[in-house]
Amino acid sequence: MKKIFSAAFIMMWIGLLSCEVKVDTHNGVKIEAASGSKIRNGIQLNAKGLKVEQAFLVYEDGSLVAEDNKAKINEPVKMRLIISNWKEENGLVFADASEKITTSEGEVLVNEPNLFASYTDGIKAADAKYIILTAIITKVDKLYDYFLVSFRVWDKKGDGEITGSYKLYL
Repeated sequence: MKKIFSAAFIMMWIGLLSCEVKVDTHNGVKIEAASGSKIRNGIQLNAKGLKVEQAFLVYEDGSLVAEDNKAKINEPVKMRLIISNWKEENGLVFADASEKITTSEGEVLVNEPNLFASYTDGIKAADAKYIILTAIITKVDKLYDYFLVSFRVWDKKGDGEITGSYKLYL
């Protein structure tokens, strides 16, 4: 069984509204993915260099999030990315990720630019294949149409990167 990379835990409060982010571990061409790739949940991707084999949302228990991307308050939603084509050095990969969560009205709730910054010695290439970014809406002060989760995953030793976003609804 493959291990899932775990990097950091971040939480930010803004007024009565808050979110929580957890990380578990060519030139704008739309979804540069391996043949037969599986992208679900309205996840929009742009990839350069890295290959996205799969991208989808699951709940904490591992069950798939329906295509409507509905979540409850305090319910973790994990985006799983299965990625290949990392630049390896001695069996290690130097990955990083960022995540930003905004409301449908444009209010920034979370903006974490370097989620894997503490992994200066790299991670095993086999672990870098599986990147998980988790978003949790922990509290709201009013109803919003949606929450936009934007992300970037990149290879610090190569030129590969993936950018994208998806919407969560309460």
